[in-house]
Order: sequence, then C-alpha cells, then structure tokens
Amino acid sequence: MTHSLPEKASLGWLKKSAKQLLRRWRAEGRDAKLADAQFFLARDYGFSSWRSMRQAIEARAAESLENQAENQDDRFLLLVGHGDLDAIRQALRKKPELVNVVAAHPFWGGRPQPLHVAVETNRRDVFEFLLDAGADPDGDNRDYDNWSPLMLASSRQRSAMIGMLVDKGATIGLCEALLMADDERLANLLADSGIPPATLRPSGSLLALARTQTAIEHLLALGVSPDSKDRWGADAMEALSRLGPRGQTLIDVMARHGNEIKPEELARMGNQKELEIRSQSAPGQVFADAVIKAAVDFGHANIVRWMLSNGANPNARSPAGSRETALHSAAWNGDLAMVRILIEAGADAGLLDEEHVNTPLGWSEVSRTVTNNPDCDLVTAYLAKLS
Repeated sequence: MTHSLPEKASLGWLKKSAKQLLRRWRAEGRDAKLADAQFFLARDYGFSSWRSMRQAIEARAAESLENQAENQDDRFLLLVGHGDLDAIRQALRKKPELVNVVAAHPFWGGRPQPLHVAVETNRRDVFEFLLDAGADPDGDNRDYDNWSPLMLASSRQRSAMIGMLVDKGATIGLCEALLMADDERLANLLADSGIPPATLRPSGSLLALARTQTAIEHLLALGVSPDSKDRWGADAMEALSRLGPRGQTLIDVMARHGNEIKPEELARMGNQKELEIRSQSAPGQVFADAVIKAAVDFGHANIVRWMLSNGANPNARSPAGSRETALHSAAWNGDLAMVRILIEAGADAGLLDEEHVNTPLGWSEVSRTVTNNPDCDLVTAYLAKLS
C-alpha cells in the first residue's frame, strides 16, 4: 500500500528522508546506494521514479506560487527568469514599480532586479520590454555583489543588450570599462577617481574583470592583488581562465608578473600543447579530475579525448560546490558532442550531484529554463533514451 505525499513535502525534505533511509539500510548491513533509497521512497509515495516525484513536487511548488498574490516580488523575478512575457505585462499593469523591484533570485543566491535576471537568462524580448517599461539601466546592485546590468551583459558578451543599456544612459564606471575592454575610458577613470572602494565593486580582484593586456598592466602597476577571491572562491587567474581561449593572452601577462598557471586553467583555455608538455613530467597533475572537468566545462573536445585516452576519469567530479560530474556539466552546457564523448568513455548517466541530487538529464532539463539554451533539448532527448 502506497502512502500519500505530505501536503508540505519539499524536495529538500525528500532528499533528507532518502539519506536517512539509506543510513538505516546500511546500518542493517544492506549494500545500497542513495539512488536505491530514492527509488524506494518514490514507489512508496506512488510514483514510478524519483524523477517523476521530483517533477510533481516542483509542479506543486509552481502551482502554490501561482496562487500567491500576483504582486509578490519574488514571483515577478521568477516570471522574468522563465521568460513569461504575457504574465510580466499583466503584473506590471497592476503594479508598475515591479520593474525595479529587488527580490530573491529565482535560480540561485543574491537579490537582483528583473533586468539582471533577463540579462543572465538571455531573454532579449523580456529585457527590451523591461527597459521600455522603465527599468533602471544602472540597476540597484547592492544586494547582487555590485554587478550592474551592464557588467553582466558585458561579461556574457551580449552585444545587443550592451548597446541598449548604453543608449538608455547606463553609467560606464571603472568595472564596466574593464569588462567592455575600453582602455581609454579606463585610463581616464583611474586618473580622475582611482580605484573605487571595495564596497562599490564586486568581490574578488579587479584583475578578474580586465579584458585587455593594457588594463592588466595598469591594475598591476597600481598594486591590485590577483589573490583576492570572489564569492565563488575564484582568484584572478581562475576567473580569467574562465574566459576560455580569449583569456590566454591575459593569463600570459599575469604569468610574466610571477603568477602560476595551473593545469586546470590551461584546460579551460584550450591550451592542449602546454598540457602535453607538462604531462611528461607531472602526469598526475595534468590528468587529474579537476583538469578534465575544466576541459569539459569549456567544451574542449580534443583535450577531453586526449585526456581520456591517457586514463583520465570520465566520471570526474567538481572539487567543490555541488560536486557535479563532467557529464552534468556537458549536459548543462547543451554540449551533445561532449556528452557522447563521455558516455562512450564510460561516464555513468545515473550519477547524482551532491547539492541538487539530480542526474545529468535533470541538469539538462533545468538548464533549458535557466540558460534559455535550445541545445539542451538535444541533450535531454539523448540522455532520456539512456535512462
């Protein structure tokens, strides 16, 4: 006989219940995995799988959200994140000031505004509508690590959004100038007012925002440290390597000033030649999990194939955060070619990350909403056939 899912059941509660059940089983001497406990709970509550139960919980949460007052700030940002333009129009007709509300991020931490979320999720139609509806192009960024909408658009290379923000009069401060690779403006700003105080700029090193060699030289000459870490724990070298191949010339400048380039940073930038050289003397460092994970994160298929052929782990996990596997990352990116490479090398599509307790298939499904990337549909279809 199955049990009814409690009215106030949440995904977090279910995850804890599954872990408690697993601990009890193991105490009894049973050889079981977390996935076994999750499947047992799902069947006990009348569902065919953990995934179907999770979807039911999420649908219930969404329905509950819909039933809340339509002028709730958090719900408005959720509508923006999902790109529901009709609902956004309706909400703004009832409460126009929602266009500049500061509320909880619909997908991760921090308290941004609707314009920030529209930039991040690459929803240009929503972005344009919000600007026309009176969204402040400078943003209220105090609760979002001082990242302005223009900084977000510049860091993601959303050229159309950059142009629209500038046309609307967005302020181009020192951080924006760094991200926009505007060396002339940067020099003038440094001469006029110097480096802004930490309370007015993002966490971490200003060097992480630099996009030209000249900018890096300027900042280093002013004594800016590359070692300060941002809220994700990345120093300047890691952050610059996350630009992929276009970060190589910037990293090279940093290296000339005595900063070490780690193997995972080479992998992010796609520098296979240097990795091959280092592998001759330090194979354990080059073929480590963090390095192949970095190559997968940034879509360097040739490096990944080479690493796998030399014994790298196809089930490599992130060393921090949600501890997702390389396959989770490829799925999130909508990188079907990379997903196939990993699966063919023996990657396990059933492994779960440790924060969301979800499979690569689940990550692909979530990414389709969060990143608005249609390539995730192909990955979802492929992985669904394997399950």
